[in-house]
Amino acid sequence: MPDASIFTRACLGSGVGFGISAIGQLASTYSQNVKTLDEYYERLERGVLPIARGIELTADDLVRRAVIQNLMCHFELPLQSFETVHSIEFEEYFRQELVELQPFVDAGLLCRDPRSLTVSQLGRFFIRNICMVFDRYLREKREPARYSKAV
Repeated sequence: MPDASIFTRACLGSGVGFGISAIGQLASTYSQNVKTLDEYYERLERGVLPIARGIELTADDLVRRAVIQNLMCHFELPLQSFETVHSIEFEEYFRQELVELQPFVDAGLLCRDPRSLTVSQLGRFFIRNICMVFDRYLREKREPARYSKAV
């Protein structure tokens, strides 16, 4: 995914992006418009959409986007219904992520039980950090940390 992550797009919803550098989301795709006003208008005058780049999400991207959307927008993820909708076994699919979430659970920022993941009131201040665990693209780009952890 070109320098973006599912995580950064989680609560945008569907829609066409208007204006320079705008990001649009339709179905299982994201697109970003050109970054200069001159190029934006030039393309519109030619009757061409001013899209600079776009991607189509994989099935894994869609599952991860749904996890991140639920947590960021509702601060909860009901596991049984999620597993049904996405035809996965959550514990198995996200085995490594659940290990990485444990410090958030230990710190009281996230409650994990067999039915759901629920972000605590305090955890809401760390929601981006919690959700980053599920972003495969951030995981792939991750280098050994040279900075302090948020938790």
